[in-house]
Amino acid sequence: MSLKSNACILFNKTYVQITNKLETGEDLTLHCKSKDDDLGEHVLHKDESYNFSFCRNVFGETLYFCSFEWSGKVHRFDIFDESRDGCDHCNWRITLSAPCRDKCYKYD
Repeated sequence: MSLKSNACILFNKTYVQITNKLETGEDLTLHCKSKDDDLGEHVLHKDESYNFSFCRNVFGETLYFCSFEWSGKVHRFDIFDESRDGCDHCNWRITLSAPCRDKCYKYD
């Protein structure tokens, strides 16, 4: 018998929200994953959001990375990097030029 819990052991659960804010109004196709979890591909219309949550690992190395596609081009970005992000609720806006939260970052 195994028990699976939604509770995190040492840290609060981290919530990530990704919102399509492409200025052209195009659909945004995103695909996010970590070393252990593939969250699949999702299509967001303008102003729609995709949400996921996770428990951080005890070594402080949690990393989720995403690809974002629009207009036939693919952009990549580490949507949660524990060495950079200290948020429990990380709300990202995906724009043509950059992924933005409190400040904007460059695509990889």
